[in-house]
Amino acid sequence: MSSMSQSKRCRYRIAMVCDFFHPRLGGVENHIFSISQHLICQGHSVIVITHAYDGYSGVHFFETSPGNQPLKVYYCPIVPMVDQ
Repeated sequence: MSSMSQSKRCRYRIAMVCDFFHPRLGGVENHIFSISQHLICQGHSVIVITHAYDGYSGVHFFETSPGNQPLKVYYCPIVPMVDQ
């Protein structure tokens, strides 16, 4: 893809909303993080919204790839739909 067409691509602001995310480890958590990383590398702005865990509340930042913005994760004080 030429640099001209890359600069004209749409940049989206994306919110991933999920009950499952770090510090829990598993397929869903890794998938959300991986998709978010790839979208950030493509120039999109991505946040993750999940429920608070013990020791995790508020806003946390996770490194993605060198030179890219970190992944911003909101740990909200909400009741999860699915519990451990």
